[in-house]
Amino acid sequence: MDSEQDDFQGSGQGTDQGTEKNGLSVRAVSRALAVLRSFYQEGPSLSLTEVAGAAKLDKGTARRILLTLVQDGFAVFDAQSQKYSLGLEILKLAGAVPERRDLRQLASGILSRLAKATGSTVFLSVYHDGSAVCLDQFHSDRSVEVRWWIVGGQLPMNCGAAPRVLLAYLPEDEVGRVLDRGTTRLTPFTTTDPGALMKELAEVRERGWSIAVDDVIEGLAAIAMPLFDPDGRMIAAVSLTGLTPHIVRNGQPAFLEELRGAVREISASLYSHSVPPLHRAARAQSALGD
Repeated sequence: MDSEQDDFQGSGQGTDQGTEKNGLSVRAVSRALAVLRSFYQEGPSLSLTEVAGAAKLDKGTARRILLTLVQDGFAVFDAQSQKYSLGLEILKLAGAVPERRDLRQLASGILSRLAKATGSTVFLSVYHDGSAVCLDQFHSDRSVEVRWWIVGGQLPMNCGAAPRVLLAYLPEDEVGRVLDRGTTRLTPFTTTDPGALMKELAEVRERGWSIAVDDVIEGLAAIAMPLFDPDGRMIAAVSLTGLTPHIVRNGQPAFLEELRGAVREISASLYSHSVPPLHRAARAQSALGD
């Protein structure tokens, strides 16, 4: 276990002496961002050694960056466990993203009710740079506590119901770029063959929803639907997950109607702020099924 106590008893003014510009990037900033990314890549609570390994930095550099983040509220240090985690300032940054903030605020009450009505964990996720990113999550008193997809965390696009919904409605050239990066196997049940995955994506578009069983965590299942903006463009996915017998019954998703109702309610709220052309609204609604 790494001892960090001394770091918080000194002046704490260490800086990265390797700061320099590399093209248009500043190396110290890139290193700090790598440290921040380590928390959603590896886990919400990490030791110094784990952060340094994930960020591909030596421990001295990682320690100085972490100390600066702690001082500014972007990370916290637990002296008992000798581990770091992200601080509340990160939440302020996430909330300041304008196009996502309004969606989160608009959807939060609806998705919270969905979680309670279904006894599931509900996710709102978006596509970003080749991955599915969790924008928000909601729990019920009966839902399984999910730690593998925290707010801001990423999932590969071939793993899980929400990522495959997002992938299914991306432009064709973007789908090709995602698949060119390769696929990830999280369990023996993950679809990794590009041909099989493309067939699944076509099925998602045809029926308007995706189902995933055991392909992210064995024993858990999820269903997901796309969320469209007033112009008929896919902007997010709404999904719910839980133990497989809770989500899948007699071979069929158990909460399709509840999920569809929540998505339509969010869509209606989006439309109320900007009335879309009729053909675009019809196209967006038809993708949700009857």
